[in-house]
Amino acid sequence: MTTLRQAGRAESRTQKADGGLKLTTFIPVRFVRHRAKKVVVHPTTDGRLATPAQLGAPTADAALMRALAKGLFWQQLLDEGKVGNIAELAAAEGIDKVRVQKTLKLARLAPDVVEDIARGRQPVGLALEFFVRHPLPDDWTAQRQAIADLAG
Repeated sequence: MTTLRQAGRAESRTQKADGGLKLTTFIPVRFVRHRAKKVVVHPTTDGRLATPAQLGAPTADAALMRALAKGLFWQQLLDEGKVGNIAELAAAEGIDKVRVQKTLKLARLAPDVVEDIARGRQPVGLALEFFVRHPLPDDWTAQRQAIADLAG
């Protein structure tokens, strides 16, 4: 994920040029990918959805919720012994083992992170792709920090 990050205050500079007046305005913003589109995040927000005008009312990310539900269900199947291992689960689902592993790591998310995702309050940029591309620490505090770093 490529992001442009700038911290600081808005600045405005005026310079006189030969042909007249030249005005330069700088506004600190961040561009982050959220779901399938890029959004602008105002630097004073804490990483939550910036404004209703930018993104609409908070809604749950459907792809992330679907993957989270699969991960929890598959972990339950493994815990109850209904499937022997990840390879057996992948064969039953007709998908690759790596895909199953990446989905299963969502079952290890901290409960408050899961609740934020379900309520649509996850930080901007936190989508299924984030969990596919980044390692997920087992420690819930470290998970929260990794997600806060995304927002930050």
